[in-house]
Amino acid sequence: MKKEAKYIATVSLGVMGAGFLATIPVSDTVWGTFLQGGFEAGVVGGLADWFAVSALFRHPLGIPIPHTALLPNNREKITKALVSTVQNELLSKETIRARLQQIQFLERGLELADKQLDNASLHKGLTTLAKQALQAIDLEKLTPLLAEEIHKAIQDVDASRLVRTLVDSIQDGGYDGKTFDFVLDKVAAWAIKADTRDQLGAMAIKAFEGLQSNGFMAFAVNAFIGMVNEEKIGGIIQNFVLSYIEQMRTKNHPRRESVLTFIRSELHKLERNPQLLAELEKLKAKLPELFDLDEKLAHLLTKLKEKAEAFIDEPDFVPGHVVPIIRKMLLSIRENPDMLHRGENWIQEQIASYVEQNHSKIGQLVKENLDKLDNEKLTVLMEEKIGSDLQWIRVNGAICGFIIGLGLAGLKMLF
Repeated sequence: MKKEAKYIATVSLGVMGAGFLATIPVSDTVWGTFLQGGFEAGVVGGLADWFAVSALFRHPLGIPIPHTALLPNNREKITKALVSTVQNELLSKETIRARLQQIQFLERGLELADKQLDNASLHKGLTTLAKQALQAIDLEKLTPLLAEEIHKAIQDVDASRLVRTLVDSIQDGGYDGKTFDFVLDKVAAWAIKADTRDQLGAMAIKAFEGLQSNGFMAFAVNAFIGMVNEEKIGGIIQNFVLSYIEQMRTKNHPRRESVLTFIRSELHKLERNPQLLAELEKLKAKLPELFDLDEKLAHLLTKLKEKAEAFIDEPDFVPGHVVPIIRKMLLSIRENPDMLHRGENWIQEQIASYVEQNHSKIGQLVKENLDKLDNEKLTVLMEEKIGSDLQWIRVNGAICGFIIGLGLAGLKMLF
């Protein structure tokens, strides 16, 4: 377009010059004088505008005429003016900030993210990212750290509180009564045996024989021993024990409730038992070594990592597990106006802060790019951008000069 406009401008000047020369032989006629005045003015206007346009970019015909080659000679001023205009007018802080405030970055980002969630390339990327994240876990460093934290957590356990919690759990679950019933069942199973009866009878006979008494009491004891044997007295004791056990088994029986109350009272005293608490403290210190915590934890983490890798390799991992979680998170943000508003404000603040800190770099960037061009390249660049319009000034100058010349020649002839 620039070459075409320049060609038309040159042709217009040539036409005016040719017309002027062609009218010289007939200059003594009315029409010759009239047309010659027009062509003459057209030549003057065309040449004047050619000079003006050329003077913007270079010295006309290479002659260093004063006040020509305006662009190269005033490059520094033009550069400063251009930098100032871009930085302070076209791309001022206020302009950029106002424009950015019209953009809902978070909302658009959420919409874009939601649209891309079903993209196969994204699924592949998320799978790769998950694998890399999992492979980045160093179990050799992680295991001792976790073991140390677990050990600290065990040591931080309050032994007294632990005992109290266990006792409360035993009582709330009724395990004290169940344990008591278990013991009673075992005692009853032992007491009902014939061997137990005979053992109880033999123990009773020996006890009576060991009594040291005199007079009537000794006579009565000997008479009683003579009347009974081990089987009889053992049976009496056996029936008494079984009867007592049956009472203990009966719910809400006073004897059962008395024993359970005593047991519960003793259990609650355990949280204040210094010997028990001291033993528990020792046990806490031995637990990691006792259970070989490091080795078992390393084995557990290795198995978990292997299962996680297998899980990630499943085709349904991203679309079936990761995408629903991400989509749910995005939906929760979009349905929360307060969170959305705070997110937009945060993004706007970050952008505004970045613009504030780096706004001066806009002018620096413009200046650096201009400084990369020498005068010749800058002149060519300006001619390419605005030269075509300037060439039309030459065309307009020739035509306007021609018209004005016709008018002046007409006036001259008239007067």
